[in-house]
Amino acid sequence: MAPPAAAPCGRAPHHPVEHSCRGLSPQTPATGMSILIIGAAGAVGKRLVRALAARGERVVAVDKAASLPDGMRKLVVSTELGVDVRDFFTMQRILKRHRFVHTVWNLAAPLSVETALNPSVAEQVTMNGMRNILWAMYEARVKRILFTDSIGSFGETAPRKDCTARWLTEHPTQDPGSDYGRQKRACRRLLREFWTFGGDPRWAVLPGVLHTEAAWGGGTTEYALCALLAAAKREPFVCPVDLDAPLPMIFSDDLVRGLLALQDADENRLREPERGYAIPGLSFTASELFAEIRKHVPDFEVTVELDPNMSKFAKLWPDTLSTRESAEDLGYTPHIGLPEMVSRVLAAHRERLAASGA
Repeated sequence: MAPPAAAPCGRAPHHPVEHSCRGLSPQTPATGMSILIIGAAGAVGKRLVRALAARGERVVAVDKAASLPDGMRKLVVSTELGVDVRDFFTMQRILKRHRFVHTVWNLAAPLSVETALNPSVAEQVTMNGMRNILWAMYEARVKRILFTDSIGSFGETAPRKDCTARWLTEHPTQDPGSDYGRQKRACRRLLREFWTFGGDPRWAVLPGVLHTEAAWGGGTTEYALCALLAAAKREPFVCPVDLDAPLPMIFSDDLVRGLLALQDADENRLREPERGYAIPGLSFTASELFAEIRKHVPDFEVTVELDPNMSKFAKLWPDTLSTRESAEDLGYTPHIGLPEMVSRVLAAHRERLAASGA
């Protein structure tokens, strides 16, 4: 049997599931069932693992890495490491092996700048990976999948204020202006087809993720994390984006609350098209961030040298995300604003630097 060339139930010739393509039956999580997180070692994944484990959920951690971050192994019931989502048969084996999975999180995707630098590899991971995951889920009769979309899905024709996931579903042909956004759009199409065959796909439009850790990936909004670390070290910072370009962000605590609210919501409460929701946090410009940092580090020095990719994305993306839909349907509202975020991140960096003797 060859892996499918199309989305789930896409009529691959002579494929065994072609004759049973009437849809997935309702699936209610039961005691002993698990949540499978693909990309568990990443910035979002490890926070989901911790939050789910803290409330007693059984978590299966899947990642391309050869090992998990310190302390994570004891939080999960099983691991699948060194996994390449581009390999359909690997995903098929994992879903067969873990037959009590009721929910899958697909967090396997490069960030915006990483995608711009290597779009072909990013496409294979993001789009082909999603296709493989959905097909393997269909074969294993797993209904629920959650996917993290991005503000990178919005292009220059999108509204600047209070953007919604609904706008993306109502404008399916709008050009996001980047390979990153186009790949996210393709994933939404795959999820839409999975839904037509009885799946329960849910997707979250995420702003830039802010946190207290010492390392992060190659995304546009990560400039804020770099600035905070430089300030904690009392080093000068070179700003790669326009000082007056507002960007939506979210602190990790709010992020996890929003994502779990989407995961846990009863299907009947999800009224947005295709079950897509923006998960809002805060919004600020680089100038506003630096002003807040200087309340803690008065001599923080900044120069501006625009990065072509990062400055392009910052101009394309919306200023703010809508708070209404997630509040009404998910019961989620963000709690953490700019002053608290800056204070907490700087404190964490300072504590880490002091412990290391730096």
